[in-house]
Amino acid sequence: MDSIKRESNPPLPPNVKTLQLSSIFHGSAALLIGLLAGIGLTYSALGEISLWPIFSTPINMPGDIALWRAAHTGSITNGIACIAAGLSLNLLSLPLPTARRICFSLKIMVWGNIIFYIARLWGTNRGLALHSEQFGTGNMFDVASMLPAFAAIFFTFYAFVTLMLSSRKK
Repeated sequence: MDSIKRESNPPLPPNVKTLQLSSIFHGSAALLIGLLAGIGLTYSALGEISLWPIFSTPINMPGDIALWRAAHTGSITNGIACIAAGLSLNLLSLPLPTARRICFSLKIMVWGNIIFYIARLWGTNRGLALHSEQFGTGNMFDVASMLPAFAAIFFTFYAFVTLMLSSRKK
């Protein structure tokens, strides 16, 4: 066993490790928010807060079950993507400025989408438009949900296209 030479990655520069830790932090926060949204999904589906056998009280949760499901699964998915992409930085040996831009883009992706998922629970047109459309007339929550998500689209594409192209260079 001792004669097997193990290939290891070179030590990470301190700045790349800091970026990876930041991605893990923000991704984990998104996972936690997604899990909390799962509790909201449960209460929305039941129509009550029930902690059997202690108490049960009816509640009218904002949004419908589909929006709570999206907040639950979407936040978890974004968190996992942020963690995975952040951890890939050392495999690609990217220049530090590029790694910083990717990490920044991952944070915009996570928080822009979380704001989208949460704010649209109180919106009237599901945060899909700034004006009236088939789901109704927009309100301030629709604007608050759409704008960060719209920005997150471009940052997400930048981060993942850069990672994809960088992986082909190796």
